[in-house]
Amino acid sequence: MLPTEPTPEVRVPDDLPGWLVTFLRDAIRENDTLVENGARHAAVARAALLNRLIQAATAYQETELDIDQAAKLTGRHPETIRRAVRSGALPDLRSNPRGHHKVRRADLDRLARPRPGPYDPKADAQDIAKLRRLP
Repeated sequence: MLPTEPTPEVRVPDDLPGWLVTFLRDAIRENDTLVENGARHAAVARAALLNRLIQAATAYQETELDIDQAAKLTGRHPETIRRAVRSGALPDLRSNPRGHHKVRRADLDRLARPRPGPYDPKADAQDIAKLRRLP
């Protein structure tokens, strides 16, 4: 009997988008099923592909963008991105303090998340009324 090589380990980084983490974890479970059913070579090939996918996704997330690129990607105004950098909500990656701001693509998820529900003026008025009634 020939010794079998171990299936390459696939480690999923935490900073990838949630949908990709879910996909990768499902694929890892499928790999385990392949190994259990004697398809070790297929599992090894899939693990190699998953590791390449993780490397590519990580490189994509680490891409540095200028303010205009970040604004276009998030659908926000460039000044909104600048304000987020100045306030510290987005890390500033520029190497020269007098240079143009740079941000990481992965950090833009903080601004790109949908805002909580539409504005409700009645609820806002009720909240203001409650605050006025406080002693």
